[in-house]
Amino acid sequence: MVNSIEKNKLFYPFDKRPKDGALLKVSENIHWLRMPLPIALNHINLWLLEGENGFSIIDSGMSTDESKAIWKNIFSNFIKPKKIENILITHMHLDHSGLAGWLSNQLNLEPYFTQKEYKETQKITGEMPLDQLDLILDYYKKCGYDKKSLEHYKDRINYRKTLSPELVEKIISIKDQDNVQLSDGEWKVIIVEGHSPEHACLYSEKNNIFICGDALLPRITPNVSVNPIKPDSDPLGDWLESLEDIKARIPNDALILPSHGYPYIGAHNRIDTIIDNHHDKLENICEFTVKPKSVYELFPLLFKSEINDNSRVLAVGETMSHVNYLVHRGKLEKTIDENGLFSFSRP
Repeated sequence: MVNSIEKNKLFYPFDKRPKDGALLKVSENIHWLRMPLPIALNHINLWLLEGENGFSIIDSGMSTDESKAIWKNIFSNFIKPKKIENILITHMHLDHSGLAGWLSNQLNLEPYFTQKEYKETQKITGEMPLDQLDLILDYYKKCGYDKKSLEHYKDRINYRKTLSPELVEKIISIKDQDNVQLSDGEWKVIIVEGHSPEHACLYSEKNNIFICGDALLPRITPNVSVNPIKPDSDPLGDWLESLEDIKARIPNDALILPSHGYPYIGAHNRIDTIIDNHHDKLENICEFTVKPKSVYELFPLLFKSEINDNSRVLAVGETMSHVNYLVHRGKLEKTIDENGLFSFSRP
């Protein structure tokens, strides 16, 4: 079946998805839970791994009353008489980790987390030091933010805190190459960088199933942004390298369980398409920067839709990840122009 997949094509084994808050069985021991989100990306796929005595939960959903009600219903009407044995959080973004603390407290469990992702979740709920906030705002000024955009960014920080009210106090730390025993068996941890610092994916060699979080989505790509605290970092380079690592470690015929969209088969095909698309964008930037360009002037090369207040921070981060990739490889130079803005041009 899989060998017949054409190059750059994907095979979708399921022609329907579960309703919001409902479950659908995708293998003998894995259940697909579609959890609604109160954002433009309106859902996240969570995975319940079933064993003889209980279940393991992969990711938590966002901290909303609706999500908590869905979990309570599942505990009462699906899990019993079994129990939840493990929680594993793939990474720090709030659609994945927002209810990690709540679930941990409800179930009296310490979740599996990578160290870097756990530390980032702690930062979200804490107060940002003023000197750090000043550095971030200065960075966004250099990217082109005006006063209104800067105020919107500060409001965004405050809003994010409301979506992660309960901290996880203790974790079980995981890292790349670890073998984690979950309810349905053993899973190998594969770490992906770029979208977040230490994103954990899981591969079951026995069942040839790859739970990829946001790392390898079927129709969209995750936001890969430069962290304003690390303005010279190369997250796009990290992410493309991680995709090549996935390709070397899982077969093309593995069933991919993504956090958004439908499960699919054809991981290598998807990776090739993503890498090719990013290199096309990088080439376009090189061709466009014969004369110096600002961050905002590069938006049309990367995004089809108009950039608004809500999408600006993601657009800036993604644009900076592309130019930093080129700067790191000697194909662009970054300077500050007469208006105090980042400016990029070919050497």
